[in-house]
Amino acid sequence: MHRTILTALLLPALSLPVFGLSLKSHDDVTVTIDNPRRIVSLNTSNYEILQDLGEASRIVGTDVATHGIIPDAAEKGIANFGHPYRPNIEAIIAAKPDLVLGTADVLLDPAPAQLRSAGLSVLVLEPSAQDGIEGLKRRVAVVASIFDKQAEGRAIVEKIDARMAAIEAANAKVAKKKNVFFLYTHGPGKAFIYGRNTGSHWLIELAGARNAADFTTGTKPLTAEALVQASPDALILLERGVAAMGNMDAVFAISGVNLTPAGKNRAAFTVDNNIRWIGTRFPDHIEKLHRQLYPESK
Repeated sequence: MHRTILTALLLPALSLPVFGLSLKSHDDVTVTIDNPRRIVSLNTSNYEILQDLGEASRIVGTDVATHGIIPDAAEKGIANFGHPYRPNIEAIIAAKPDLVLGTADVLLDPAPAQLRSAGLSVLVLEPSAQDGIEGLKRRVAVVASIFDKQAEGRAIVEKIDARMAAIEAANAKVAKKKNVFFLYTHGPGKAFIYGRNTGSHWLIELAGARNAADFTTGTKPLTAEALVQASPDALILLERGVAAMGNMDAVFAISGVNLTPAGKNRAAFTVDNNIRWIGTRFPDHIEKLHRQLYPESK
């Protein structure tokens, strides 16, 4: 039996055996998938979806970020293919997966074409920060369709909706939204702004705050002028970003920080290293940030 889905959006009511499923990849290539037993999963959000569907045991390799969140990944024989944006293409081909599952913000050109030229099935989902939680729900539906688990996919979506309803109720109690700035840093002198259309933007906005960098889109190098212009009430940084800086004192010493309300009040918080990619654990990260920003909120 052969099924065709012309876009990467699943028809939720469809429930048929998974033989010759056709999906249209985000890069406009139709991909035929036939019960993949060996999956290379690139992007932490894809792993979270596979885990919630009960299909993570099919994973034979990941990027380094995903590898770090899978319990006992090395002991399970799961390969580490390196940087999320620059995975080792030759090593992926050598692993002979039945499916390479990526997202458009991680599996960048020309990687999909290189993998397909070696005979691999490559499904590129929409960017993992596209449309926030709504985009996540679409990706859950697509991945669920691969395993004929539409019902399980709908259950995951319902759980996400319930979590988000509770978060929205908490946000409604916030008297005044805080301006929050995500400071992405690799170490002294290496920092970036994350504007709209990013995972950090959705994290901040969905936690009941305002992205202080919403004057731009995507990722841009940080300047002191932009930081002062943003005038954030609080900063958030990846846990590994603070570690790369050495400590929070080094963060507050970044040029321009001391001129912002966040710097003057030493208001800075750490967030999970994978918040740039919106997966099924994203409501956890939203709830945590809400509590950090609004400790008085109940």
